[in-house]
Amino acid sequence: SIADQIAESRTESLRQPGRPDRSLAQHRAILDAIAAGEPRQAATAMRRHVRTVAKVRLLDWDPGDSPS
Repeated sequence: SIADQIAESRTESLRQPGRPDRSLAQHRAILDAIAAGEPRQAATAMRRHVRTVAKVRLLDWDPGDSPS
């Protein structure tokens, strides 16, 4: 399960100045593409969002940490 990692990433991400608005915009882009029936645009928007979240998680990652 990656639920704990997702929750931690979300918490860290949303602490960054301006990040809540950017995150909302990314979620809206995903939703808008789905609603418009544009699966490629939705996939691109989702990949962009996942990369953004992954970068936040990596900023807080310590290679010495043991996996949960």
